[in-house]
Amino acid sequence: MTLAELSRTMTAVQVPVYLRELGADIGQIGLFFTISLVFPLLLRIFGGWLSDTIGRLRALVIGSAAGAITYAVYAYAPSWQIALPGPAFLACATALIYPSYKAYVADLTNDTNRGRFFGITDSVIRFAWVVGPPLGGAIGQMLGYRTMFLAAFGSFAIATLLFLSLTRKSSLPVPTSMINWPSLKTSFLEMGTLILAGGLVTWILIVDGIRDIAFKLSFDLMPVYLSDIAGISKTDIGILDGLFGLAIVLSTFPAGILVDKISERFGVMLGLIFMILSRLVFAFSNAFGGFALSWILLGIGGGLLDPAGSSLIARGVPRHLRGIAYGLVATSLGIFSLPAPWIGSRIWEAVDPRAPFLLTVFLGLLAIVPAWKKLVIPGKQAVPPPSATPTS
Repeated sequence: MTLAELSRTMTAVQVPVYLRELGADIGQIGLFFTISLVFPLLLRIFGGWLSDTIGRLRALVIGSAAGAITYAVYAYAPSWQIALPGPAFLACATALIYPSYKAYVADLTNDTNRGRFFGITDSVIRFAWVVGPPLGGAIGQMLGYRTMFLAAFGSFAIATLLFLSLTRKSSLPVPTSMINWPSLKTSFLEMGTLILAGGLVTWILIVDGIRDIAFKLSFDLMPVYLSDIAGISKTDIGILDGLFGLAIVLSTFPAGILVDKISERFGVMLGLIFMILSRLVFAFSNAFGGFALSWILLGIGGGLLDPAGSSLIARGVPRHLRGIAYGLVATSLGIFSLPAPWIGSRIWEAVDPRAPFLLTVFLGLLAIVPAWKKLVIPGKQAVPPPSATPTS
Protein backbone atom coordinates (compact mmCIF):
# COMPACT_ATOMS: atom_id res chain seq x y z
CA MET A 1 0.00 0.00 0.00
CA THR A 2 2.85 2.39 0.76
CA LEU A 3 4.44 1.73 -2.64
CA ALA A 4 1.10 2.32 -4.34
CA GLU A 5 0.65 5.55 -2.41
CA LEU A 6 4.20 6.60 -3.29
CA SER A 7 3.27 6.60 -6.98
CA ARG A 8 0.38 8.96 -6.31
CA THR A 9 2.28 11.27 -3.99
CA MET A 10 5.23 11.64 -6.35
CA THR A 11 2.95 12.97 -9.04
CA ALA A 12 -0.35 14.32 -7.66
CA VAL A 13 0.70 17.90 -6.95
CA GLN A 14 2.74 18.06 -10.19
CA VAL A 15 -0.01 17.02 -12.62
CA PRO A 16 -1.61 20.51 -12.94
CA VAL A 17 1.82 22.02 -13.68
CA TYR A 18 2.51 19.19 -16.15
CA LEU A 19 -0.76 19.99 -17.94
CA ARG A 20 0.43 23.60 -18.18
CA GLU A 21 3.58 22.37 -19.91
CA LEU A 22 1.39 20.40 -22.33
CA GLY A 23 -0.35 23.65 -23.30
CA ALA A 24 -3.48 23.66 -21.11
CA ASP A 25 -4.79 27.01 -19.84
CA ILE A 26 -6.47 27.53 -16.44
CA GLY A 27 -9.96 26.77 -17.80
CA GLN A 28 -8.73 23.59 -19.50
CA ILE A 29 -7.02 22.44 -16.29
CA GLY A 30 -10.30 22.91 -14.43
CA LEU A 31 -12.12 21.01 -17.19
CA PHE A 32 -9.51 18.22 -17.10
CA PHE A 33 -9.99 17.60 -13.39
CA THR A 34 -13.77 17.89 -13.66
CA ILE A 35 -13.78 15.22 -16.37
CA SER A 36 -11.35 13.20 -14.23
CA LEU A 37 -13.95 13.14 -11.46
CA VAL A 38 -16.40 11.32 -13.74
CA PHE A 39 -14.28 8.17 -13.90
CA PRO A 40 -14.31 7.45 -10.14
CA LEU A 41 -18.07 8.03 -10.09
CA LEU A 42 -18.51 5.24 -12.62
CA LEU A 43 -16.14 2.80 -10.93
CA ARG A 44 -15.95 3.22 -7.13
CA ILE A 45 -19.19 1.43 -6.28
CA PHE A 46 -18.30 -1.50 -8.52
CA GLY A 47 -14.76 -1.58 -7.14
CA GLY A 48 -16.06 -1.86 -3.59
CA TRP A 49 -18.60 -4.50 -4.58
CA LEU A 50 -15.90 -6.46 -6.42
CA SER A 51 -13.79 -6.37 -3.24
CA ASP A 52 -16.70 -7.88 -1.29
CA THR A 53 -17.19 -10.49 -4.02
CA ILE A 54 -13.73 -11.74 -5.02
CA GLY A 55 -11.80 -10.90 -1.84
CA ARG A 56 -9.72 -7.96 -0.64
CA LEU A 57 -6.30 -9.16 -1.82
CA ARG A 58 -7.42 -10.15 -5.30
CA ALA A 59 -9.00 -6.73 -5.75
CA LEU A 60 -5.74 -5.12 -4.64
CA VAL A 61 -3.81 -7.00 -7.35
CA ILE A 62 -6.13 -5.83 -10.14
CA GLY A 63 -6.24 -2.28 -8.82
CA SER A 64 -2.48 -1.87 -8.51
CA ALA A 65 -1.97 -3.15 -12.07
CA ALA A 66 -4.35 -0.45 -13.31
CA GLY A 67 -2.38 2.08 -11.27
CA ALA A 68 0.85 1.16 -13.04
CA ILE A 69 -0.78 1.71 -16.44
CA THR A 70 -1.90 5.19 -15.28
CA TYR A 71 1.61 6.58 -15.14
CA ALA A 72 2.70 4.99 -18.41
CA VAL A 73 -0.13 6.96 -20.05
CA TYR A 74 0.96 10.22 -18.38
CA ALA A 75 4.61 9.66 -19.33
CA TYR A 76 3.93 9.44 -23.05
CA ALA A 77 0.94 11.80 -23.50
CA PRO A 78 1.73 14.43 -26.19
CA SER A 79 -1.13 16.73 -25.11
CA TRP A 80 -3.42 17.29 -22.13
CA GLN A 81 -6.32 15.74 -24.05
CA ILE A 82 -4.38 12.51 -24.67
CA ALA A 83 -3.52 12.42 -20.94
CA LEU A 84 -7.19 11.93 -20.01
CA PRO A 85 -7.01 8.08 -20.02
CA GLY A 86 -4.53 8.45 -17.14
CA PRO A 87 -7.21 9.50 -14.65
CA ALA A 88 -9.47 6.74 -15.99
CA PHE A 89 -6.92 4.03 -15.14
CA LEU A 90 -6.16 5.72 -11.82
CA ALA A 91 -9.88 5.64 -11.06
CA CYS A 92 -9.85 1.87 -11.65
CA ALA A 93 -6.91 1.59 -9.27
CA THR A 94 -8.38 3.67 -6.46
CA ALA A 95 -11.84 2.11 -6.89
CA LEU A 96 -10.35 -1.28 -6.07
CA ILE A 97 -7.44 -0.47 -3.78
CA TYR A 98 -8.86 1.89 -1.18
CA PRO A 99 -12.19 0.18 -0.40
CA SER A 100 -10.32 -3.13 -0.22
CA TYR A 101 -7.67 -1.79 2.14
CA LYS A 102 -10.16 -0.05 4.43
CA ALA A 103 -12.53 -3.03 4.48
CA TYR A 104 -9.60 -5.37 5.20
CA VAL A 105 -8.62 -3.33 8.28
CA ALA A 106 -12.25 -3.05 9.38
CA ASP A 107 -12.74 -6.82 9.05
CA LEU A 108 -9.82 -7.53 11.39
CA THR A 109 -10.67 -5.01 14.13
CA ASN A 110 -13.49 -4.26 16.57
CA ASP A 111 -15.26 -1.14 17.81
CA THR A 112 -12.93 -0.59 20.76
CA ASN A 113 -9.64 -0.50 18.86
CA ARG A 114 -10.58 0.25 15.24
CA GLY A 115 -9.63 3.93 15.44
CA ARG A 116 -6.13 3.06 16.65
CA PHE A 117 -5.64 0.46 13.93
CA PHE A 118 -6.73 2.84 11.19
CA GLY A 119 -4.41 5.41 12.74
CA ILE A 120 -1.44 3.02 12.69
CA THR A 121 -1.97 1.68 9.17
CA ASP A 122 -2.77 5.10 7.71
CA SER A 123 0.38 6.54 9.32
CA VAL A 124 2.57 3.86 7.75
CA ILE A 125 0.99 4.24 4.32
CA ARG A 126 1.10 8.01 4.46
CA PHE A 127 4.81 7.99 5.05
CA ALA A 128 4.75 8.05 1.25
CA TRP A 129 3.48 11.65 1.54
CA VAL A 130 6.73 12.56 3.31
CA VAL A 131 9.04 10.96 0.76
CA GLY A 132 7.01 11.07 -2.46
CA PRO A 133 6.32 14.78 -3.15
CA PRO A 134 9.91 16.03 -2.65
CA LEU A 135 11.20 13.05 -4.64
CA GLY A 136 8.74 13.64 -7.47
CA GLY A 137 9.47 17.37 -7.52
CA ALA A 138 13.22 16.78 -7.63
CA ILE A 139 12.96 14.21 -10.42
CA GLY A 140 10.61 16.46 -12.40
CA GLN A 141 12.92 19.46 -11.97
CA MET A 142 16.18 17.68 -12.85
CA LEU A 143 15.14 14.90 -15.24
CA GLY A 144 11.75 15.98 -16.53
CA TYR A 145 8.19 14.89 -15.96
CA ARG A 146 8.42 11.80 -18.15
CA THR A 147 11.09 10.31 -15.89
CA MET A 148 9.00 11.20 -12.84
CA PHE A 149 5.96 9.36 -14.23
CA LEU A 150 8.09 6.34 -15.20
CA ALA A 151 9.39 6.19 -11.62
CA ALA A 152 5.76 6.20 -10.42
CA PHE A 153 5.01 3.38 -12.87
CA GLY A 154 7.85 1.33 -11.38
CA SER A 155 6.63 1.85 -7.81
CA PHE A 156 3.09 0.71 -8.67
CA ALA A 157 4.45 -2.27 -10.63
CA ILE A 158 6.40 -3.47 -7.57
CA ALA A 159 3.26 -3.06 -5.46
CA THR A 160 1.36 -5.23 -7.96
CA LEU A 161 3.91 -8.03 -7.67
CA LEU A 162 3.83 -7.90 -3.86
CA PHE A 163 0.01 -8.02 -3.75
CA LEU A 164 0.10 -10.97 -6.12
CA SER A 165 2.57 -12.78 -3.86
CA LEU A 166 0.38 -12.10 -0.79
CA THR A 167 -2.67 -13.44 -2.61
CA ARG A 168 -0.96 -16.71 -3.42
CA LYS A 169 0.30 -17.18 0.14
CA SER A 170 -2.80 -15.98 2.00
CA SER A 171 -4.73 -18.47 4.11
CA LEU A 172 -7.72 -16.16 4.54
CA PRO A 173 -11.05 -17.50 3.24
CA VAL A 174 -12.14 -16.16 -0.13
CA PRO A 175 -15.74 -14.92 -0.48
CA THR A 176 -18.02 -17.35 -2.27
CA SER A 177 -20.37 -14.73 -3.74
CA MET A 178 -20.84 -14.82 -7.50
CA ILE A 179 -20.05 -11.88 -9.78
CA ASN A 180 -23.48 -11.41 -11.28
CA TRP A 181 -26.37 -8.95 -11.48
CA PRO A 182 -28.48 -10.46 -8.65
CA SER A 183 -25.52 -10.18 -6.24
CA LEU A 184 -24.89 -6.56 -7.24
CA LYS A 185 -28.59 -5.72 -7.00
CA THR A 186 -28.88 -7.21 -3.52
CA SER A 187 -25.87 -5.26 -2.27
CA PHE A 188 -27.23 -2.04 -3.75
CA LEU A 189 -30.63 -2.53 -2.15
CA GLU A 190 -29.10 -3.18 1.27
CA MET A 191 -26.90 -0.09 1.00
CA GLY A 192 -29.83 1.99 -0.24
CA THR A 193 -31.79 1.04 2.86
CA LEU A 194 -28.94 2.21 5.11
CA ILE A 195 -28.63 5.51 3.23
CA LEU A 196 -32.34 6.32 3.36
CA ALA A 197 -32.72 5.31 7.00
CA GLY A 198 -31.67 8.77 8.20
CA GLY A 199 -29.03 7.41 10.58
CA LEU A 200 -25.26 7.18 10.65
CA VAL A 201 -24.63 6.61 6.92
CA THR A 202 -26.96 9.49 6.02
CA TRP A 203 -25.10 11.79 8.42
CA ILE A 204 -21.74 10.83 6.90
CA LEU A 205 -22.99 11.62 3.40
CA ILE A 206 -24.30 15.05 4.38
CA VAL A 207 -21.17 16.20 6.22
CA ASP A 208 -18.67 14.79 3.74
CA GLY A 209 -20.74 15.97 0.77
CA ILE A 210 -20.56 19.61 1.85
CA ARG A 211 -16.88 19.25 2.73
CA ASP A 212 -16.01 17.69 -0.61
CA ILE A 213 -17.73 20.42 -2.62
CA ALA A 214 -15.93 23.09 -0.62
CA PHE A 215 -12.42 21.73 -0.93
CA LYS A 216 -12.65 20.48 -4.53
CA LEU A 217 -13.35 24.08 -5.60
CA SER A 218 -9.74 25.03 -4.99
CA PHE A 219 -7.58 21.94 -4.36
CA ASP A 220 -6.41 21.37 -7.94
CA LEU A 221 -5.73 25.09 -8.35
CA MET A 222 -3.30 25.24 -5.42
CA PRO A 223 -0.21 24.02 -7.37
CA VAL A 224 -1.05 26.36 -10.27
CA TYR A 225 -1.39 29.31 -7.86
CA LEU A 226 1.98 28.42 -6.33
CA SER A 227 3.62 28.20 -9.75
CA ASP A 228 1.94 31.04 -11.67
CA ILE A 229 1.11 33.60 -8.96
CA ALA A 230 3.57 32.96 -6.12
CA GLY A 231 6.50 31.88 -8.33
CA ILE A 232 7.23 28.71 -6.34
CA SER A 233 9.52 26.22 -8.12
CA LYS A 234 8.64 22.61 -8.87
CA THR A 235 11.08 21.44 -6.22
CA ASP A 236 9.58 23.72 -3.59
CA ILE A 237 6.05 22.60 -4.53
CA GLY A 238 7.22 19.05 -3.86
CA ILE A 239 8.68 20.12 -0.50
CA LEU A 240 5.35 21.71 0.45
CA ASP A 241 3.54 18.49 -0.33
CA GLY A 242 6.17 16.66 1.71
CA LEU A 243 5.38 18.89 4.70
CA PHE A 244 1.73 17.95 4.21
CA GLY A 245 2.75 14.31 4.29
CA LEU A 246 4.80 14.73 7.45
CA ALA A 247 1.90 16.49 9.18
CA ILE A 248 -0.59 13.81 8.17
CA VAL A 249 1.73 11.00 9.29
CA LEU A 250 2.34 12.57 12.70
CA SER A 251 -1.33 13.40 13.30
CA THR A 252 -3.08 10.24 12.08
CA PHE A 253 -2.18 7.87 14.93
CA PRO A 254 -3.07 10.39 17.69
CA ALA A 255 -6.29 11.01 15.77
CA GLY A 256 -7.10 7.29 15.94
CA ILE A 257 -6.59 7.31 19.70
CA LEU A 258 -8.83 10.40 19.89
CA VAL A 259 -11.56 8.51 18.03
CA ASP A 260 -11.45 5.56 20.45
CA LYS A 261 -11.30 7.72 23.59
CA ILE A 262 -13.79 10.51 22.72
CA SER A 263 -15.81 10.00 19.53
CA GLU A 264 -15.62 9.85 15.77
CA ARG A 265 -17.72 13.00 15.51
CA PHE A 266 -15.20 15.01 17.49
CA GLY A 267 -12.46 13.88 15.09
CA VAL A 268 -14.56 14.93 12.11
CA MET A 269 -15.23 18.41 13.51
CA LEU A 270 -11.63 19.05 14.54
CA GLY A 271 -10.40 17.91 11.13
CA LEU A 272 -12.80 20.29 9.37
CA ILE A 273 -11.56 23.22 11.45
CA PHE A 274 -7.92 22.58 10.55
CA MET A 275 -8.74 22.20 6.84
CA ILE A 276 -10.67 25.49 6.82
CA LEU A 277 -7.76 27.27 8.53
CA SER A 278 -5.44 25.81 5.89
CA ARG A 279 -7.28 27.46 2.99
CA LEU A 280 -7.59 30.74 4.89
CA VAL A 281 -3.82 30.88 5.47
CA PHE A 282 -3.16 29.92 1.84
CA ALA A 283 -5.34 32.74 0.48
CA PHE A 284 -3.42 35.41 2.39
CA SER A 285 0.11 34.03 2.01
CA ASN A 286 2.70 35.49 -0.32
CA ALA A 287 5.87 33.68 0.78
CA PHE A 288 7.04 30.09 1.18
CA GLY A 289 6.60 30.14 4.97
CA GLY A 290 2.91 30.97 4.76
CA PHE A 291 2.25 28.29 2.16
CA ALA A 292 4.18 25.78 4.28
CA LEU A 293 1.93 26.55 7.26
CA SER A 294 -1.14 26.08 5.04
CA TRP A 295 0.10 22.67 3.86
CA ILE A 296 0.85 21.57 7.41
CA LEU A 297 -2.64 22.57 8.61
CA LEU A 298 -4.12 20.67 5.67
CA GLY A 299 -2.16 17.57 6.65
CA ILE A 300 -3.32 17.75 10.26
CA GLY A 301 -6.91 18.14 9.09
CA GLY A 302 -6.68 15.10 6.86
CA GLY A 303 -5.00 13.09 9.60
CA LEU A 304 -7.87 13.88 11.96
CA LEU A 305 -10.66 13.21 9.46
CA ASP A 306 -9.70 9.89 7.93
CA PRO A 307 -9.55 7.55 10.97
CA ALA A 308 -12.82 9.04 12.21
CA GLY A 309 -14.59 8.61 8.87
CA SER A 310 -13.23 5.10 8.26
CA SER A 311 -14.22 4.01 11.76
CA LEU A 312 -17.73 5.45 11.39
CA ILE A 313 -18.40 3.53 8.19
CA ALA A 314 -17.08 0.29 9.68
CA ARG A 315 -19.29 0.78 12.74
CA GLY A 316 -22.47 1.46 10.77
CA VAL A 317 -22.17 -1.10 7.93
CA PRO A 318 -22.26 -4.93 8.06
CA ARG A 319 -19.06 -6.81 7.24
CA HIS A 320 -20.28 -8.18 3.90
CA LEU A 321 -21.09 -4.67 2.65
CA ARG A 322 -18.00 -2.79 3.81
CA GLY A 323 -16.23 -2.77 0.45
CA ILE A 324 -19.21 -1.36 -1.39
CA ALA A 325 -19.88 1.04 1.50
CA TYR A 326 -16.45 2.66 1.26
CA GLY A 327 -16.82 2.85 -2.51
CA LEU A 328 -20.38 4.16 -2.35
CA VAL A 329 -19.59 6.93 0.12
CA ALA A 330 -16.71 8.11 -2.07
CA THR A 331 -18.94 7.96 -5.17
CA SER A 332 -21.76 9.97 -3.63
CA LEU A 333 -19.25 12.63 -2.58
CA GLY A 334 -17.92 12.75 -6.12
CA ILE A 335 -21.40 13.33 -7.51
CA PHE A 336 -21.87 16.33 -5.22
CA SER A 337 -18.49 17.85 -6.12
CA LEU A 338 -18.31 16.90 -9.82
CA PRO A 339 -18.42 20.45 -11.25
CA ALA A 340 -16.43 21.99 -8.40
CA PRO A 341 -12.95 22.11 -10.06
CA TRP A 342 -14.40 23.70 -13.20
CA ILE A 343 -16.41 26.21 -11.14
CA GLY A 344 -13.30 27.07 -9.15
CA SER A 345 -11.32 27.76 -12.33
CA ARG A 346 -14.15 29.99 -13.65
CA ILE A 347 -14.14 31.96 -10.39
CA TRP A 348 -10.35 32.30 -10.65
CA GLU A 349 -10.64 33.83 -14.13
CA ALA A 350 -13.75 35.96 -13.52
CA VAL A 351 -13.00 37.33 -10.04
CA ASP A 352 -9.50 36.82 -8.64
CA PRO A 353 -7.03 33.94 -8.17
CA ARG A 354 -7.66 34.07 -4.41
CA ALA A 355 -11.44 33.89 -4.73
CA PRO A 356 -11.78 30.04 -4.99
CA PHE A 357 -9.79 29.62 -1.76
CA LEU A 358 -11.92 32.13 0.14
CA LEU A 359 -15.10 30.49 -1.13
CA THR A 360 -13.76 27.16 0.12
CA VAL A 361 -13.40 28.69 3.59
CA PHE A 362 -17.02 29.88 3.57
CA LEU A 363 -18.47 26.56 2.36
CA GLY A 364 -16.23 24.61 4.74
CA LEU A 365 -17.79 26.50 7.65
CA LEU A 366 -21.20 25.28 6.43
CA ALA A 367 -20.03 21.67 6.77
CA ILE A 368 -19.49 22.20 10.50
CA VAL A 369 -23.22 22.82 11.00
CA PRO A 370 -24.40 19.21 10.43
CA ALA A 371 -21.18 17.90 12.00
CA TRP A 372 -22.08 19.75 15.21
CA LYS A 373 -25.46 18.03 15.44
CA LYS A 374 -25.65 15.34 18.12
CA LEU A 375 -25.44 11.89 16.64
CA VAL A 376 -26.13 8.55 18.27
CA ILE A 377 -23.46 6.17 16.97
CA PRO A 378 -24.11 2.43 17.22
CA GLY A 379 -22.39 1.18 20.35
CA LYS A 380 -21.84 4.67 21.78
CA GLN A 381 -23.86 7.35 23.48
CA ALA A 382 -24.50 10.67 21.84
CA VAL A 383 -21.52 12.92 22.42
CA PRO A 384 -21.93 16.59 23.45
CA PRO A 385 -20.33 19.36 21.41
CA PRO A 386 -16.52 19.37 21.70
CA SER A 387 -16.46 22.52 23.83
CA ALA A 388 -18.54 20.69 26.44
CA THR A 389 -16.50 17.49 26.36
CA PRO A 390 -14.66 17.07 29.68
CA THR A 391 -10.92 16.64 29.54
CA SER A 392 -9.08 13.89 31.35
